[in-house]
Amino acid sequence: MRGYFSYYMKSSSYSLAFFLSLLLLFRWSIAADGILIEQWQVLRDSNQVFQSEIVDGRFYRVIKKPSTVRLRAILDSKKLKNNTNQPLYIYIPQIDTSYFAVYLDGQIIGSFGFENERTAHVWYQPFIFKLPEKIAVDSNIEFLISGVYEIGIDFPVTIINETQKSKYAVLYFLTSLALPIATGLALTLSVILYSIAMNLSNNKKEIYRHLAIASFFATVWLFDLFAFPTMGSVTTFLILRKIFVASGYLGFAALLYAIDKEVSSSLSKTGKVMVATNFIGAASLLFSPSNYLLKEISNNVALLLLANAVYLFFKSLKMYSRVLMGFIMFFIYAVLHDGISMFFSTGTKLLSGFGIASMFAGFAYTLVQEYKQMVVQITMSHIKSITDPLTNAYNRGALSGIVFSPDDAFVYIDMDRFKEINDKHGHDTGDEILKLLVSTIKRNIRSNDMVVRMGGDEFLVVLRSCPVNKAQEIFEKISKEFYLSHILHPKFSYGIVQYQFNLEKTIRVVDDLMYKMKESRR
Repeated sequence: MRGYFSYYMKSSSYSLAFFLSLLLLFRWSIAADGILIEQWQVLRDSNQVFQSEIVDGRFYRVIKKPSTVRLRAILDSKKLKNNTNQPLYIYIPQIDTSYFAVYLDGQIIGSFGFENERTAHVWYQPFIFKLPEKIAVDSNIEFLISGVYEIGIDFPVTIINETQKSKYAVLYFLTSLALPIATGLALTLSVILYSIAMNLSNNKKEIYRHLAIASFFATVWLFDLFAFPTMGSVTTFLILRKIFVASGYLGFAALLYAIDKEVSSSLSKTGKVMVATNFIGAASLLFSPSNYLLKEISNNVALLLLANAVYLFFKSLKMYSRVLMGFIMFFIYAVLHDGISMFFSTGTKLLSGFGIASMFAGFAYTLVQEYKQMVVQITMSHIKSITDPLTNAYNRGALSGIVFSPDDAFVYIDMDRFKEINDKHGHDTGDEILKLLVSTIKRNIRSNDMVVRMGGDEFLVVLRSCPVNKAQEIFEKISKEFYLSHILHPKFSYGIVQYQFNLEKTIRVVDDLMYKMKESRR
């Protein structure tokens, strides 16, 4: 185990540093300087959501049936008086609601959702509303908050000035702009992985198909973080949330299955238990009879996220990729954070969207690496298929599909008295001389020229953009070098011609020229 930690220490440390930086960025953007609303006075609470008339600035309640409360802000009027000479805003980092409206002295200054339906779904995004330019010190700020299954203000509402708007902008980017990007990446990854899976062998096909399924369910789960101004009726609200929340565990079941198969080639006993447990968790959410029970069950089932993260960690150790491990570790940190947050209902910002984006980057890295490996394998196979194993010249198959130019010179070569060499000195000597011929030719031509073994002791050389007289000069030099390169003083005959706009015709013409030289030497 110590070896694993030392191997992955660097990538895991980078992931942790980035994760902590993200946490700090969230904390910085949430904690704006200004006038905090430290307490609320309960003005209306027909369903007894609260047990007292005064509520802390931060509160969270899970409710058994749709309810509405009206709250009045209790704040320091002296601080408000000192800031009335500049534009002010009400900054709400996070509110759990199905509809809410903000009032100043009875006049609405901002809201979200539809008042007549009150089935909005928002709990992740921040809001900011501008206060009127002239605000009295004794003005009343009131919140009307409705909820289907929860009502809460997770971080203190703050009255801020112009200098603090950048914090809202950062938080809005993290929760409202980065979220659809992560969702789009997850969906894109799902399509890519599934497309690739269709062209792979059985085991790889199964792995990539389950990774595609995991990415798809991750996409669906992320919709639970989006702000919906309405989700129809309370019934459709429940159905949609069941689908959103259960998808997280269905996605984990597919992810753990794929990782287990990648590492072990078959699903281990522990892997089977983890996959089955996630299916059970998803089923318990899908069969929840009410929004209240769905919330209660989802908080308790969140403990499974911690187990998933631990299992994923130990399985990922055996993947032996530092880069991939770095992305996976960020995902694990995010899952651990969100599992703890949901199980203990801490009301902190969830980070799984960023974790999923990290997994996308990790899978993308894996795809690139496998694509590069596949390209190398295909290239090597192709080169092998068009290469003569004895001489390392090309074989005839290399000529198919190549476009030649009228400026190219074709040289056809045939060894002189090669049969005699084989008969007297053996085929090993003959093979040695053929290899010597090819190496001599390659030394004297350019890298973009071609040497093709046409069969036996016949070769075709293609000199790109080379006139016949220059080709003649080159092969006179090659002929002399070749003659002196071996004790048997081998020779060859050759013909040279410019490309004739047709490969077969060109070879026929240059072959005739080669035979004329051979005949002249007899």
